Amino acid sequence: MDVFQLHFQPKVNVQNDQVLGYEVLLRNTQHYPCYPASDMEDIINNQQKHALFLTWFQKELTETVRLYPKLNFSINLAPKQLLYRETHLFLSAMQPFKKQLIIEITEAPVLFVETAHFSNVKMIDSYLDCALSSIKEKGYSLSLDDVGSGRNSLEQVLKYVKHISQIKFSLVKYAHKGMDDETTKLFLKAWKNFAESYQLELVIEGIEDQLTSNAFKEQGILLQQGYHFGKPSKSFKSESY
Repeated sequence: MDVFQLHFQPKVNVQNDQVLGYEVLLRNTQHYPCYPASDMEDIINNQQKHALFLTWFQKELTETVRLYPKLNFSINLAPKQLLYRETHLFLSAMQPFKKQLIIEITEAPVLFVETAHFSNVKMIDSYLDCALSSIKEKGYSLSLDDVGSGRNSLEQVLKYVKHISQIKFSLVKYAHKGMDDETTKLFLKAWKNFAESYQLELVIEGIEDQLTSNAFKEQGILLQQGYHFGKPSKSFKSESY
């Protein structure tokens, strides 16, 4: 697993300019590191490779949280990873650091799912619901990443709302689909109302400049993340901006 490394991106409360914590992002070791999408797709769809990856990830993550005991970190898990026993063993092993960790469930679809244990989508949905309940019982906070995209539709969020404490909305996802700013703001306003109704935190991702940050701050969306506050990096910045 020497082809991977961990980078970190800050999440900021713009009301007081305080860093709330960091999202842990997987990167390759190229000159210009990026997310190793094809490698991770192969790993997530192969239980043995996935087990080896989690062994590496546990070691790297443990070193980080021990070095920075006062910082919080968000880690991403794809839904299919929750189907593997090794993922739950990993989460059990990381329980001593549960107060520092937020588990973000990504919007990735569960592909290549037919196994001896999961023969249809209904079985998978039922198992994932139980898996999220188990993670919450372990003492972790749960977040749904990129709501409104992929698997994390409104229907899915409603299904899992009893387990989660946070949702994240990505401006980048919508910008790349050609949606105009005003329409995007309306979608975000709806998610903000949803979050308030269910007493969830809402984090907006993809903030790239002060003007955009200020605009959402005026709407009361205070938890923000994006290149404006810091690109993913191996080093940590100050706890205030």
